[in-house]
Amino acid sequence: MRRGFGERLGLPGALGPLPLAPLATEYHALTEAQAAAGLRYAGEALTDPQEAADGSAFVSVLDGVALCGPRRRRLLDGPALDALADARPAHAPVLRLLAAIRRRDPALLRRVLLYQLLPLLRQRATGLGLDPAEVRVLAKALPTVPVLDDRQRRAAESLARLWSARRLRGCDRAVAAVGPEALAADPWLAAFEARLRRRLGRCDRMLAEAAAGTDPTGAEARYLRVLAVTADDDEAVRGLIRLGTAPDGGDSGLTARPAAGGAVTLSWPDRPGVRWRVLRTGSGLDRPDPVRGAGAGGSAVDADPPVGLRVRYAAFPVRDGQPTGAPLVSRALLVAPAVEDVAVEDGPARLTVRWRLPRTASGVVVTLTGPRAAAGHHTLDRAEEHVFTGLEPGSYEVRLTARHPSPAGGTVDAPEVAGSGTVHAWPRPLTGLTAEPGPEGGVRFAGHGGEGAEVRLVVWPEGAAPAPGSELRAADLPAPLPWARYGDPGFTTPDGAFAGLVGAATVLGERALAGPAVRLDVPGPVGAPRAVREPGGRVRLFFDWPSGAGTVRAAWDGGDLTASRSRYVREGLRLPLGPGPARVTLQPLAPDERPGAAAVPVRRAPVTVEVPAEAVVRYRLLTRRRGLGRRAVPYAVEISAHGHDPAAPLPAFVLVHRGGDRASARPRHAEDGTELLRVDGTELAAAPLHTLPLPPDPDLSRPPYALRAFLLGDGAGAVRLDEPALTTLVVR
Repeated sequence: MRRGFGERLGLPGALGPLPLAPLATEYHALTEAQAAAGLRYAGEALTDPQEAADGSAFVSVLDGVALCGPRRRRLLDGPALDALADARPAHAPVLRLLAAIRRRDPALLRRVLLYQLLPLLRQRATGLGLDPAEVRVLAKALPTVPVLDDRQRRAAESLARLWSARRLRGCDRAVAAVGPEALAADPWLAAFEARLRRRLGRCDRMLAEAAAGTDPTGAEARYLRVLAVTADDDEAVRGLIRLGTAPDGGDSGLTARPAAGGAVTLSWPDRPGVRWRVLRTGSGLDRPDPVRGAGAGGSAVDADPPVGLRVRYAAFPVRDGQPTGAPLVSRALLVAPAVEDVAVEDGPARLTVRWRLPRTASGVVVTLTGPRAAAGHHTLDRAEEHVFTGLEPGSYEVRLTARHPSPAGGTVDAPEVAGSGTVHAWPRPLTGLTAEPGPEGGVRFAGHGGEGAEVRLVVWPEGAAPAPGSELRAADLPAPLPWARYGDPGFTTPDGAFAGLVGAATVLGERALAGPAVRLDVPGPVGAPRAVREPGGRVRLFFDWPSGAGTVRAAWDGGDLTASRSRYVREGLRLPLGPGPARVTLQPLAPDERPGAAAVPVRRAPVTVEVPAEAVVRYRLLTRRRGLGRRAVPYAVEISAHGHDPAAPLPAFVLVHRGGDRASARPRHAEDGTELLRVDGTELAAAPLHTLPLPPDPDLSRPPYALRAFLLGDGAGAVRLDEPALTTLVVR
């Protein structure tokens, strides 16, 4: 390091004062760029890390910013910094910002680097790539430099940015935060403070003239000149707002209205080509606050106004961010959002009031008035529902007032919101429901409660049955069961099978209350029953299996039998009734009739099947021999009928013949051969025994032949045909 550099810079002593503020508008961008690059201070980007580590290259900052080697010292100007940025892409953003600062002022670059170095040197940081001689000089000078705390450093770093934005009042507050000791230690900072005082002094004089004058036009011009110098002068803004306020305190072109969610909507006459800036001001606010979202157009929304304060809004016409005239000012508005979405629902002797409370409210006052309603306030915390009970039928009015905390420590009431509701007469609830199965079939319903109301029996969808006592609308109930009536003395059943939840509901006008429910299981009816006689006095029953039935019980005089569906399909249903007439009842049973079953099993009335006595028609062939040793030849048929109802006709008796080659098999039906003989059922039933000759043709003396008899006509299935031995019917 060359001797005497401090004297050549005009600094007192060997080093001179060190900077306590960067005073560079690019400083914040520089700190963000160096943090992204992982640098402790911006000067680390000027050297290669390896060269800085072995001492072959270092940075000099006291006598201008230079890059030094063993035999060479090169000052870094703007082009040199740009060249380094091209050569080191990782640090390019930092280097280009340093180049921009260097072009503005060579001494400013040195000031920024020294400002960043001082805290690091106080922490005894190493490996900074700095000239060792300069490190020793700076270390000796550090005890004489004032130490800034975090608040002072933030204030010092904000000065350049506030100045560039013409926020001189903010600069004044920042200078005050930095403190007089720092101002005395840094000539540049002291010069900045002196320049700031001169400008603010001129502004203060113009503000005083505007406030003391009586000419509104002159006052407006002075306020605008002040804002042209210091854009954040709140006194000038308030002065313009006072000039724009209507004499009666009402709107002067700007309308402010409360909106949903606690917001405030603003509207004013727009002017073509004019941009707007909207501010909010009030007695409880430190300074006018900007309302975001305002710009071109004549509307804006203040989404987050201060609750509990009386505020005004002012829309300033601006050009390049600077007001060009007095604003349009709204009337004073108390920010106290009211409750929203008030809904009143009635129930049995009660009203339920629901609302949506603003997020800023601390409570709500609810008042109910109506027939014999207790007047007074019901003060609630942050509730959004209240139930008034014990009310008589009639019309009621509800008023709700939201309460908000005031910045002064009290509460502020929002505008009152009213709602209305009517308490209607509701039915009495049904407290019990029973389903009693009948001894022979069917079910009847009974219960307790529901006096003075209609009781409907309905079927609820599975899983959708409301709890007993639930309040319903009669129009929303399922259709009533057509086959069941509550309180009827008789037992009823549905036309088909039924399995489900039967619930009761008491209905009065348009309103209903859900009652208890009971699950039923009713099988369907037995369909198309008929009986067919079989040999040995047995009877086979045929019917359509009833849907929903677990079993079918067949009962007759002297016995009963229960069959499952699988057994009925596999084996049929055969009953030992004997040859006489009988009456059989078929009754479907529910799948589970055990005590404690989940569903109440309901029996269906049995179906009766009348089984006549066993009717038998017997026949035999009468034969004779034409000579000794000759085969016996049939010549007549003897037919007898037994056990039939004399009043009912018997089926016709038909004897069929097959001969020749076809005689190898008996006839399969009445048309499968030649008819030899036919006796009508009426003639057959007229006498117990008939002997009828066979026709001469065909000649039965010439075998082979086969004979077979059939019963044809109504009731043929109920009459058994008893045939003779097969050897007499088939002759070969």
